Amino acid sequence: MAEFTGPKDLKEPTIEYWYAHFGPYLFHTTVKEEIVNRLKKEAYECTEKYNYGLAGHLDHQYLFPSDIRFWFYEAMAPIFTTYRKGHCKYHGFDYLPVEFAFADLWVNIMKAGDFNPPHYHGGNLSFVLFLSTPEGLEEEQKKFEGTSEAPGTITFEYGETSSPHWSTVGKGFKPKVGSLYIFPSLLRHWVSPFKCAGDRVSVSGNLLIKEKKDFPWPKQKYF
Repeated sequence: MAEFTGPKDLKEPTIEYWYAHFGPYLFHTTVKEEIVNRLKKEAYECTEKYNYGLAGHLDHQYLFPSDIRFWFYEAMAPIFTTYRKGHCKYHGFDYLPVEFAFADLWVNIMKAGDFNPPHYHGGNLSFVLFLSTPEGLEEEQKKFEGTSEAPGTITFEYGETSSPHWSTVGKGFKPKVGSLYIFPSLLRHWVSPFKCAGDRVSVSGNLLIKEKKDFPWPKQKYF
């Protein structure tokens, strides 16, 4: 087979191109410190266990009470609207405002050895917001020698792996306080276990689009 290495001794031409945004829209931003601090305080006062509704292999999963849920979703409304606008732009849709209804809000307090296996959520939109991480987690991540994502990392996966590698099907993110990820609820994700002492605390929830029957299906799929 003949080798192709491109033209030699020529100035690189300017080539116009475009590329398709392929796959789900995964959004990241940073949440205000006062919201993070209040949630962290409230998280350790929750008493209603939510293990029965979640996939996690951990003991401490709790629902927030209704007053905290209402406060949180009202405070976060501008961010969810921003996600919606970005989602439409990402997929090349005309922006169509939607009204969301929140389904739930819970806290995961992960400790050494806990594991959240690959899973997806109900609803239409989901999110993860990090409130705190163990003091020794960053050092544990630096020392990790395996081929998977580092301890305590959240990994999002879409599609199937291939060899040779021709597409990106997964992306891992190390937890940072205040980091918020919003994504379609059916996007598979998981969290690898860690060994150091301390709590890895995150908040999650699901949102539903109200009145989806009024969308202009199937001409344009607005969600």
